[in-house]
Amino acid sequence: MTPQTPTQIITDFIAAWDEFDLEKIYSFMADNIEWTDIPLSTVHGIPQVRAKMDAFPGVEACGFDMHHIAENGNVVLTERTDWFEMKGKRRTIRVMGTFELDDAGKIAKWRDYFDSAEFVREFGDLAEG
Repeated sequence: MTPQTPTQIITDFIAAWDEFDLEKIYSFMADNIEWTDIPLSTVHGIPQVRAKMDAFPGVEACGFDMHHIAENGNVVLTERTDWFEMKGKRRTIRVMGTFELDDAGKIAKWRDYFDSAEFVREFGDLAEG
């Protein structure tokens, strides 16, 4: 069997988000993953990723609509619109993502870049309860 390319791995990772299968999502990550949402926060390791996901409750469905994807060695760049169904509302945010894969093909570093004002507009009401 031919090994997957980095682009194929990230495409499969995004498909897991479309299914919102958290265990499948975590299976793409290296144990020591570093995930940064710029400009918000950085977490290290799958236990912190789980805690971050737990702090984002009420997701009924989600998906990443891919606009562009590019690969350079073990790095994959994505331009996408992420959407989440939460509290009866679809919330969308435009994202540029960078994924760095380790030698085992797991995501070792993940950085998402997005506009903080757009994030507050779409998700700010969730902090209100």
